[in-house]
Amino acid sequence: MGLLTNIHRKIIAMGLVPKLLKQLPNFGKVLLLVSFVMMAIIPLDGQYRRTYISENALMPSQAYSYFRESEWNVVRGYRTQIEEFVKNGTSMEDRNKLVASWLQDFGVKTSVYHSEKHNDTLYGILHTPRGDGTEAIVLSIPWYNGDGDFNVGGAALGLGLFRYFSRWPVWSKNLMIVFSEDPRESLRDWVNAYHTSMDLTGGSIEAAITLDYAGNGDFLDYVEVYYDGLNGELPNLDLLNVAIQVTQHEGMKVSLNGIEKDQIDENDYFSRLRTMGLGIRDSTLAGIKKTHGNEAFSGWRIQAVTLKACGNEGNIDITTFGRVPEAIFRSVNNLLEKFHQSFFFYLILAPKNFVSISSYLPSAVIVSIVYATFSLDALVNTPFGSPIFYNTESLLSLIILSVILIVSYLFSQAFVYFPNTEVLLGINAILILIPYILKQKSSLLNEALTYRLRVFGYLYMSLVLTSLLVINFALAFVMGVLAAPMLLVQTQSSGVARNTKSAIRNIILLAISNPYFSILIISNLTDTEMAGTVIFSKLVSAWSDLHCWTWFVVCIGWFPAWLLILLSCLQCPSSSNVDEQKKTQ
Repeated sequence: MGLLTNIHRKIIAMGLVPKLLKQLPNFGKVLLLVSFVMMAIIPLDGQYRRTYISENALMPSQAYSYFRESEWNVVRGYRTQIEEFVKNGTSMEDRNKLVASWLQDFGVKTSVYHSEKHNDTLYGILHTPRGDGTEAIVLSIPWYNGDGDFNVGGAALGLGLFRYFSRWPVWSKNLMIVFSEDPRESLRDWVNAYHTSMDLTGGSIEAAITLDYAGNGDFLDYVEVYYDGLNGELPNLDLLNVAIQVTQHEGMKVSLNGIEKDQIDENDYFSRLRTMGLGIRDSTLAGIKKTHGNEAFSGWRIQAVTLKACGNEGNIDITTFGRVPEAIFRSVNNLLEKFHQSFFFYLILAPKNFVSISSYLPSAVIVSIVYATFSLDALVNTPFGSPIFYNTESLLSLIILSVILIVSYLFSQAFVYFPNTEVLLGINAILILIPYILKQKSSLLNEALTYRLRVFGYLYMSLVLTSLLVINFALAFVMGVLAAPMLLVQTQSSGVARNTKSAIRNIILLAISNPYFSILIISNLTDTEMAGTVIFSKLVSAWSDLHCWTWFVVCIGWFPAWLLILLSCLQCPSSSNVDEQKKTQ
């Protein structure tokens, strides 16, 4: 005890505490750099793990598959009939009616879900002869895939598979096939209705496989597997590992996160870093970017992946591709309970390499701590004496934050009903220029209040990121990094940001940390699909049609924090005023 007392006295005598508190901004910057370094370390050898199957009952590719060349002519026959739909411009109703008759021929009970907002969806149930009918596996076949192409091969293969499945008595779970008009709104609407209002159901859906094969040929090059769900949700890693292992067992190469064919076989540091980065991007933009079908099953504890056949000049035939969903169905059929082992939070570095949440979550935690550090700096390193939290300025800051939250919510909803990108960007451009336009005005806000606004702005951002960390790591990390420039924005205290150069610096920092301008810039730089201002319509569409939270989080989480930092730049007192205020403290 005496030793601690002596150390405490020496610390006070040396004045270390005030010195350390003065270094809080530098400490925050170092922490941000540490976060980047920790993410960059993950793809290094020894930092990641090799994938494995946690649930032994799955046993992928352990049983011999009989979906082979004998089924080729069946698939070709269905494909010929489906090609007629395209040539003759068959309506959705006639298309569903004809496909329903084919399914009924081999014992599938069919029904059509009539949506009030979106297109009708045909679905069929093949009831198990061995189970109790309380669980199901879904084969999803969108008529039009995420690229807008007619899913000829996928529909033909799905019908051929279900005809094949109907002859096997091994199923312990109901098998369902779903023909939605698209893999986005229509399929999502059907999934929601299935769990809320449908009469004909097959029980709890354990897993869903979406087939995407827009070609009308017999061969393909490789298979791309999509697995991202909405709002940070991922399928159980066991299902993804089964899909990858089965695909590779059948002699096909697997692409993840949009890796091109000529880069699939690469497995060095930079290839793993690229795959991880693309995975974080895709998870952040899930539901916003091009959807493939697996996203529609999010939110109902359904493990879902999409299998997309790519190319038409390889030596892999369509029946080989069909053995992949067959083997996945047979693996899931072996389960006696829901997926619960393995990981639900992970980052994929390569088809056979991953890291769990314990490896990457600290990076996002550190980003959140950075904002808390700058909030503490604005609280303690103030020219207004003791950093008392409960005072008039704190109360006013809370009132301002409350008003901003209400306005931000109304703004987010208004844009849903009255979308106008020009108005959105115009309002934000005017907001960004306010500190420069009003730089000659004095006492717009009390200087002590501007410090409190910074305290609450950074603290609010830290709380938002902390709330998102586990639920949606990718969104939390990306949002924290993109908003980081506002940490460097200076208040309008005496001698700070009062000249034109400093004001312009603030404007630039506010512009690149503004949520809407930042999203616009990054989306155009990282994804050609998001060229122009289309990102905003996609954000709103994902929020209204798919219940994807990203638009809401940006408007209610990022934007209010940015507005508080903006307001902290509006005070420009004279030096004498500051001195008078200091004397009154």
